[in-house]
Amino acid sequence: MIYVGIDVASEKHDYFMMQGETGQVFSRTSTTISNDSNGYKKLLKDISAFCGATGDSNVRIGLESTGIYHTNITTFLTSNDYKVMIINPILTNMARKAEKLHSQKTDNLDSQTICKYLIDHPDEFSPYAPSFYHNEELKSLSRKRFYIAEDLRKAKITLNNLLQIVFPEFKKLFSNIYTESPLDILKKYPTPEKLSRARVSTVAQMLHGRCKTSAESLISAACSSVGISNDLYAFQVLDAIKEIEHIQDRIDDYDARIRAYVDELCPNILTIPGVGATTAGLLIGEIQDIHRFRSVNQLISYAGIDIVVYESGKYKAQHLIPSKRGSKYFRYALFQASRIAWQCDPTFKAYYDKKANEGKHYYVILGHIQKKLLRVVFSIMKNNVPYQPISAASSCDQK
Repeated sequence: MIYVGIDVASEKHDYFMMQGETGQVFSRTSTTISNDSNGYKKLLKDISAFCGATGDSNVRIGLESTGIYHTNITTFLTSNDYKVMIINPILTNMARKAEKLHSQKTDNLDSQTICKYLIDHPDEFSPYAPSFYHNEELKSLSRKRFYIAEDLRKAKITLNNLLQIVFPEFKKLFSNIYTESPLDILKKYPTPEKLSRARVSTVAQMLHGRCKTSAESLISAACSSVGISNDLYAFQVLDAIKEIEHIQDRIDDYDARIRAYVDELCPNILTIPGVGATTAGLLIGEIQDIHRFRSVNQLISYAGIDIVVYESGKYKAQHLIPSKRGSKYFRYALFQASRIAWQCDPTFKAYYDKKANEGKHYYVILGHIQKKLLRVVFSIMKNNVPYQPISAASSCDQK
């Protein structure tokens, strides 16, 4: 078996090749290529030459997950029918330290470490498949949507702060000032001075849905408002609303695409209480291929919600915390889903009550629910079946 370890960077790549059974190497040091078509062609040429020299045509290639930099070369190699494994950098870093405590870290040595990791862990080789592309796209969409939602939160804060100056009474008349009715009113009457001169019938037509506020109370509040009415603040209010609506339109576009991917990849995950399309997109995108996890405990560790246990001699740590390794987006999705699941589903509710009766803190209980929820996700994605709640009695018996 020919093993190829590639250290990936933005402008260049370093690779090291070794024949596993004989220990024969292509070169004593790693070879550097540019991150372009000429560099990729040289890599293929060297792999082909080494296969010819060793008489071995079986090739396994490994490279570390490096954000976006591994994407192009991975796609190129898989399109040329090579088996490529994307390795967690934590694993190769641990392997390097295990070999030598004070080992140096260079691109040359990194490619050798990756190559040796492939040789030492043959049973863990999980090749990257073209079917992963949709998962990668979903991962990218979900992460981008995560940040756009943060932009929306900041835009709403901006409008809230402006209203505190311009029309503080307005916020008290609506349970949510970011819904259609209050935004429509603010767009037409961005200051209390303008709203105070409005017709009651005109304002009433703009109140729809579940608004409990009346047009009369709005105009009355505007007439007695302590807010500041001037053109500058009116302009800023209108600008803040435009930004909110623009960001919301972007989120709606992302939600539609994310939902399409979820429906294609694993629609059954939407049957879990507390898991909507947005949360499902984060879960599926971060997990990628569920079959690369042999057990649910591996998935729990991958999510970073496994507990770090520390014992030494007679000392045993009392306050255990999650490792928090891995994707923060994964943990965010699990946390949000867990907050809803125990309130909507009798199985999770019974489990929550059981832990609460044991005196557990709210966030400690949510940590337990996240693990339970991840077990459900693991089963659904592995078996491609919808969620089936069990009886409350049986749920309480489970850990």
